[in-house]
Amino acid sequence: MKKFLRKLFLFLVLFALLVVPINVYVDPYNVFHADCIRDNGVEPNKNYIKTRFILKNKESYDSYLFGSSRAGFIDVSKLPDGNWYNFSYSEGLPGEQYETLKALISHGEIPKQVYLSVDNISYLVDPSYHQEQLYRSAFPYDGGLADVIRFYASYLDTVTTLESLSVIRSHEGDTEELRERMYSTGCEDLKLDAVFDENSTKPYWADYYNPRIDEAIEDIRRFCNLCDEYGIELTVFTNPLYITTYERAVDKGYLDFLERLATVTPYYNFSSYNEISMNNDYYFETSHYTPAAADLMMDIIENGGDEHAMRAQGFGYYVTEENVEDFMEIVRHQAYVTGILQYTGE
Repeated sequence: MKKFLRKLFLFLVLFALLVVPINVYVDPYNVFHADCIRDNGVEPNKNYIKTRFILKNKESYDSYLFGSSRAGFIDVSKLPDGNWYNFSYSEGLPGEQYETLKALISHGEIPKQVYLSVDNISYLVDPSYHQEQLYRSAFPYDGGLADVIRFYASYLDTVTTLESLSVIRSHEGDTEELRERMYSTGCEDLKLDAVFDENSTKPYWADYYNPRIDEAIEDIRRFCNLCDEYGIELTVFTNPLYITTYERAVDKGYLDFLERLATVTPYYNFSSYNEISMNNDYYFETSHYTPAAADLMMDIIENGGDEHAMRAQGFGYYVTEENVEDFMEIVRHQAYVTGILQYTGE
């Protein structure tokens, strides 16, 4: 028994002296370098990094934009009436964003206003799936010490760390530029060239997408209720999905999601067959829209979407529980005409 304990002790010492430092130093997801991140070619855990940054700099911001990475190209420095931070992160989901907002409030940061962007990802991805993805795993802000230890321990994965070295060694990034964005507005690279590959119009679709509309609507309801409880001014809008991605989403219940969303909160809709979604110039690829598209959206939200010329196409349509039937008639008619939905006579 003593011999076993000695071996166990030596193993733990070696682990502490070798494995932990290697993982902490390489740190592909920048979790251990959250205060001084590096552009290493690996997607950082922006959920954790951004939340940590805001909690340490609460006095600098009073307004936040939540969303998936699609909302990352919205230039929040142009938004009025507040000191804005772009809180988007990879596949950000309403359930996760509710937890993030709750964490901010529990740490004394009650926003003046919040923008929440949603789309098909909002109801197609289960938040629990992200707990197995190191670049999306949420920090357990309301958890105990054991949860915190488990979170950091998950990043002591030497196999994953060593596998990332080939990417890190070959990547020539701009660390200063990344830090400037992350620790100021939180936006993605707004100067990134939009060069759409005309031969790659296949819809963006992950193999783990699975409709969960009821759960997503309930998560959005909780987010809205939290804003109501603390007097936070909330604006909800949908991201403009690229046309082929939109068509695939419609086939998987997206219009049902939009109809249900109106029972929870009014919102500006930007997803439909419209001049933006069918124009490659407004997209980097079939998932992310450009800052130019984002500027059009924000101008509509700030200056009145109902008067916009593309409202008849559904772009900028302000949807409420009172007018949702009129809105659904527009987008469903588009889907019937294009053959995405089959008319049932209902």
